[in-house]
Amino acid sequence: MPTMAEIASEITSKMDADIEENARRRQKRFYLPTWASEVSDIHGMKHVMGRGSIFRRFVWLVILLGSTSVFGFQTLRTIQNYLKFNHVTKLDILFEPKLDMPALTMCNLNKYRSSAITLEDIVHVGFSLGIVDENHTLLYPHLYTDEFVEKLEAVDWDTIEEDENYNMTDFTIRTGHQLKDLIQSCQWKEEECVEDDFVLSLTHLGACYTFNKYIDADGFSSHNATIAGAANGLQLILDIEEIEYTPTNDLDAGAMDAGVKIMLHRPTEPPYIKELGFAVAPGLHTFVQMRHEKITSEPYPYTDCEEEGDIEHFDHYSLQACRIECETKIIEKYCGCRLPEQPGNAKVCNPPETHGCAHIKLVEAIEGLLPNEECNCRSPCDVENYHSSLSTSRLRAGFLKRLFKDSHNRTEEYIRQNIAVVTIYYEALNYEEIDQIPEMSFTMLLANMGGNVGLFLGGSLLTVIQILEYCFDETVGCFKSEREVTEKKPTTVSGPVVIASANNRDTTNGTRDEYKNRWSFDNGGVDSGNM
Repeated sequence: MPTMAEIASEITSKMDADIEENARRRQKRFYLPTWASEVSDIHGMKHVMGRGSIFRRFVWLVILLGSTSVFGFQTLRTIQNYLKFNHVTKLDILFEPKLDMPALTMCNLNKYRSSAITLEDIVHVGFSLGIVDENHTLLYPHLYTDEFVEKLEAVDWDTIEEDENYNMTDFTIRTGHQLKDLIQSCQWKEEECVEDDFVLSLTHLGACYTFNKYIDADGFSSHNATIAGAANGLQLILDIEEIEYTPTNDLDAGAMDAGVKIMLHRPTEPPYIKELGFAVAPGLHTFVQMRHEKITSEPYPYTDCEEEGDIEHFDHYSLQACRIECETKIIEKYCGCRLPEQPGNAKVCNPPETHGCAHIKLVEAIEGLLPNEECNCRSPCDVENYHSSLSTSRLRAGFLKRLFKDSHNRTEEYIRQNIAVVTIYYEALNYEEIDQIPEMSFTMLLANMGGNVGLFLGGSLLTVIQILEYCFDETVGCFKSEREVTEKKPTTVSGPVVIASANNRDTTNGTRDEYKNRWSFDNGGVDSGNM
C-alpha cells in the first residue's frame, strides 16, 4: 500500500510532465501533417505527409504543386472569361397559326395642300415657310399653280394682323392631306375597311394616318393574319394629289419626290417616318412582303440595351419613342416651345419660332450635331422588327379609269400621275426569334471550377469546406492556447499534500490528442511533433 507521500510525489511528477508537454506543444501549435494525412480529401496530400521515403514524398510534392499550379491557371482563365460577359446568339424560326399585323403609318410626301391654305395662313406662315419674301412677293412663282398665285395677289397685308399665338397644330391638321382624299379604297382580307381602322398621327411629315394603332389595353384589338399571301393582307388605293403640292422650306416638304411614305412598326411604338420606312410611287402597284422578327438581348453587363426605359409621354419604351422625347426636350430647351407633332404640355411654337429655331435644332439633333449628353437613347432589350421586300408592277390606267367612273372622274393621265396601289401581307406565318444567351452563366462558372478542382486535385466543394474548417479550428486553438498560457503558472507542491481536482489540470485545446479526438481518428503512428 503506497503511502500518502508516494502518492503526492507521483501526482506532482505527472503535473510537471503535463506542464512540460503543454509547453512543448505550444511551441508547435499547427498539426497540418496529421490533418493532411488522415482528414483531407485532396489527392496527393496523404502521400506527401504520410509514411514513405523522402524521395517518394518529394516526387508526390512536385506532382501536387504542379497540379495545384495548373488548377490555379485554369481557374484564373475561367474567371477571366466569365468577367468578359460574352454572349452567343440563338436563331430560331417559329411557326404560328396566326400573326398579329404591325401598325402601318402612311404620310403624303407633301405636308401642306395649297388649296387649303387661306389668306390668313399666308399672312401668318407665308414668310416663315419660304413662300413669300419680306416684301410679300412670291419667291418661286413658277412652282405654284395659277390659282395659288391669284390667291396670294388677293391678300390684303394691311388689314390682317399677325397673331403671335397662331395655332400651328390646327394649321398642320387642316392643311394636311385628309384621310378621305388620300385613301380611295381600303380592303382588309378582301373586305372593306371601317373608318375606325385609321387614326390621325402627327409626325414631322405633317398629318399622317396609322392603321392598327395601339390606343389603350382595353380598346385595342389587333388585326391578325391566319393565312399568308396577298389575299389575306391589306390593300390600299391611294391618291397623292400632286396638284396640291406646295413648295416650302419646311423640312422635307416640297421636295422633288411625289408619293406616299409608309412605315411598318409595332402598334405600341410611335412612328418615326421621316427617317424610316419606304416610299410608294404613283402609277405603280407595290407589293410588300413582310417578315416578323423578335430580338431579345441580354441586359447589362452583356449589352447596353435598355430594360425599362425612362420616358414620360409613351406607355412603352422604344427607340423611336426615346428619340421623339429627346427631340422634344431639345427644342423646349433651346426654343422654349414644342412642335405640333411632339408630345408634352409645353406651348406650341408659333411660325417664327417653328422655322427660326425649332426646325434648325431638330435638324441638328437628327444629324447628331448637338452634344452627346443632349440625347442618349439606347435600343430596348426586346425589339420587334418588320422587314419588308418590295416588288412593283405598272398600273393599267384605263382599267382604273373604268373602275372609278361611278365615284370619281379620273383621266388616265391623272391616274398615272397620282394613283398608287399598295398591298401588304405576310410571306409566311412564321417569325424569326433571335435570343442572346450568356456564353458562361454563373452556374457554368461554378461547374467549370468544380471540374478543375476534381480533375487536378481530386476535390470538391466539401474539400473547400474542410480546408476552411481546419483553418478556423487552428485559429481558435491558437487564441485559446495563448490565453491558457497566461492563466496557468507552474507551482511547487510543499507542505500538506493536496490532490488537485481535474478542473485544475491543464486542458489546453488544440493539442494533438484533443485534435484527434475532435476528428475521431487515430494518427496511424505518425508522430506529428517530430515531423
